[in-house]
Amino acid sequence: MSDPDAGDPASDPWPDVLEWLHVAESDQRVVRLCLTADPPLRDAATFHCQQAAEKLLKGFLVQAGVHVRKTHDLDALAELVLHRFPTLDALLTPLRSWTSWSVAYRYPGEAGLEPEPSVEELSQALDVIAQLDAALRSLAPPAPDAGNP
Repeated sequence: MSDPDAGDPASDPWPDVLEWLHVAESDQRVVRLCLTADPPLRDAATFHCQQAAEKLLKGFLVQAGVHVRKTHDLDALAELVLHRFPTLDALLTPLRSWTSWSVAYRYPGEAGLEPEPSVEELSQALDVIAQLDAALRSLAPPAPDAGNP
């Protein structure tokens, strides 16, 4: 029986990884816009930090040939990524607690379960996300040499 999370090693995953990077980039842009609003839109920024991190983690899994299942659990995704990319441990640790950010400040009755992150905390989260984005982009295949067919 084959591993249900195993991808097709014969296919090039990078085009799919680029799609995950593209949507994560949009979430990062939204976070930056929310943080510059007056007053800052911390609830929306928090949600989009969680979303950007989720999409980047899924991008790493696609790169590793792992079937990406539908989940918003950043701790579970980080654990899967860590098994394949152990050097990312320091970047994965902070976002493991961000799963609740997908709903904590977006629905009536959900607010107050935990304190809303400050602008400074969200800026730090955005820095972690940018580093994770750069780490994923560093896995890009080398560009074909234009001089050699």
